Amino acid sequence: MAKPNILFVFADQWRYSALGSSGNPDVRTPSLDRLAEQGVVFDGAFSGYALCSPYRGALLTGRYAHLIGVVDNEYKLRNDEVTIAHVLGREGYRTGFIGKWHLGYGPYPAAKRHGFDYLAAYNCGYGFYRTEYHENERGPIPFGCWAPEAETGLAIRFMEEQAKQRDGSPFLLMVAWAPPHWPYHEYPQEFNTYRPEDITVPENVPAQMKEFAARELAHYYGNIAALDRQMGRLLDALDRSGLAEDTIVVFTSDHGDHLSSHGFGKPMDKWLPPYMRASKATPYDEAIHVPFIIRFPGRAPAGSRTGILLNTVDIVPTLLSLCGIETPETIQGADLSHAVVGKEGLTPDSVYLQQMGEGWPFRGEWVGFWRGVRTEGWVYARWKDDTLGPWLFDRENDPGEMRNLVDDPEYADVQADLEARLKRWIEETRDPFETGERDPRTGMLLLGEEYNDEKWKRKLRELGG
Repeated sequence: MAKPNILFVFADQWRYSALGSSGNPDVRTPSLDRLAEQGVVFDGAFSGYALCSPYRGALLTGRYAHLIGVVDNEYKLRNDEVTIAHVLGREGYRTGFIGKWHLGYGPYPAAKRHGFDYLAAYNCGYGFYRTEYHENERGPIPFGCWAPEAETGLAIRFMEEQAKQRDGSPFLLMVAWAPPHWPYHEYPQEFNTYRPEDITVPENVPAQMKEFAARELAHYYGNIAALDRQMGRLLDALDRSGLAEDTIVVFTSDHGDHLSSHGFGKPMDKWLPPYMRASKATPYDEAIHVPFIIRFPGRAPAGSRTGILLNTVDIVPTLLSLCGIETPETIQGADLSHAVVGKEGLTPDSVYLQQMGEGWPFRGEWVGFWRGVRTEGWVYARWKDDTLGPWLFDRENDPGEMRNLVDDPEYADVQADLEARLKRWIEETRDPFETGERDPRTGMLLLGEEYNDEKWKRKLRELGG
């Protein structure tokens, strides 16, 4: 039986609630809603590390950040890590990655592509009309338009070229859009159709921030509508090329965005205390809960939903299993392919959540170092210090996570159970959260991390390193 293609599309900072298929009454996402109608929606998908680079490292390897060394945005993926591109490449797949890489700066010779045959990528760039990329070793090359539009064009070209191949080899193509990350206003203005006065602002946004949040959400949804158009282009290209029936399509996001929920701002908001400048990287639902839609024609029951808990590290083993490929022993995630095809199987009781970096070394204290667990009905987290926690929230009765129940005697048994689960995760994943050596200047664990650019070494020296 021929192995399926994989088209894996993910955005940056797109939270679970910002989709029509998630029940949002304000945002318009017809292409992604169509994908949901044709595939399976995972309502319990979470970003185990709600920050750009750590998510990408875990996504590619199926391993937790403390083992791969990508513990913040300043670090790169080590060359000895095995990625999904390595595994599929050995099985005859042509592999490509297009868009925001955030695991190292270009150019990208083979030694820096981590198993991908083709990279049309950039490390990180916010200013979506000024983005430049490297195409393997060649570049930098300006996109010359809104970056996701050009990235989608490159992805369509990749798939069309693959369709013309006569050898029938399958492909893995990952497309990483940088929006709807801020700057929220940088998107094609034909999609600037949302009015702040029509936006439903979540109840957990403080009253003094609601007007501001409505304005940001209007642009955030404009970004999302523009990206939905690009998703439609990709789906149409699969149909035109005759690849759709043989292709697994996934849409997800690296993490969410607070967008003023719980009073959080952004790293550049100097008027806020440092620990309130996180637009992500907390255990709050707005940061960790992400969309995850998968379509697999002939295998995944169309128009279905599952509440099974899926963490970032589970994606690689799940996709490999769907392709009939053995999972390497180094992978820590769980194979949840049974949930895709509508069968019974392993049901995780929780997902493990981490935050190891604070935006080192220039964003100050940020949100501190914490570990947590998310179950179907609860979220529990505790900090290395007392930056923001510990906390315990009842998701069923308090979906806005506004009443912290930690140390409430009525919920002592719940807290004890979740603490026991957290300790099991720490032990089973070999996480040195409580015992590892830390850098006295930054408080970060010393895990043999490798910087993605020499400038971070210079900044460390400025701190006295």
